[in-house]
Amino acid sequence: MTLPPTDILIAAPLIIFAAYTIFGISGFGSALISIPLLAHFLPLTTVVPMMVLLDFSAAVTTGMRFRGDVERAEVKRVVPAMFVGVILGVLLLSRVPGEALITVLGFFVAGYGVHRLLARGSPRRFPDVAAHPTGLLGGMLGAMFGVGGPVYVVYFASRIHDTARLRATLSVVFSLSTGFRIALFIVSGLLLDWRLLAAAIALFPLMWFGTRLGQRLHLRLSQVQLARFVAVLLIASGGSLVARGFGWH
Repeated sequence: MTLPPTDILIAAPLIIFAAYTIFGISGFGSALISIPLLAHFLPLTTVVPMMVLLDFSAAVTTGMRFRGDVERAEVKRVVPAMFVGVILGVLLLSRVPGEALITVLGFFVAGYGVHRLLARGSPRRFPDVAAHPTGLLGGMLGAMFGVGGPVYVVYFASRIHDTARLRATLSVVFSLSTGFRIALFIVSGLLLDWRLLAAAIALFPLMWFGTRLGQRLHLRLSQVQLARFVAVLLIASGGSLVARGFGWH
């Protein structure tokens, strides 16, 4: 059996551990950190299905621990449109050229990083009707790039101001989204490669330890400092992907 290149063997575990440490602290963001960075080493059609397996495990674990705080009515508004978005996203993932996907991903990640860096005060509350475009867009971005999280975070953060309830609600939404994506990835053939499954299993302990470390650090770190750090990292990683997409190496 041929081993992956050394740079992947070194970079992938470090990226996964760092990404899920941030997930443990904030309740989201693992894909935003890991997928843009892993895309420098592997194609998106490999990275996204592999990460969806890890994200599903992390989201289910977190959701089970805090299931009593879930805002069920909010989840029910978003889920139907989210399922439609996931179907569209899976179809696009297997048909759109890889470099085009990487460029769009870079713009999206960098743009969200700028948004988080400049954000001040409490977000404006979105109306109930915004649940439908939120679910549709989040489902599409999640299926195509594995980064639908920011769409859900922006929407739910404007409607749920209790941190514990927001974290628990997001975990349930992520669990439903990733679970549905796993089913569609299997049907579409994107999750039928045993090497992809083996990689996810090998990286699972790093996901678990990173999440647990992040949960312990949650009460010790300033959320303002963490948010700024993540925002700068997102801008840098997104910008590097845009440069790669345009051939600016």
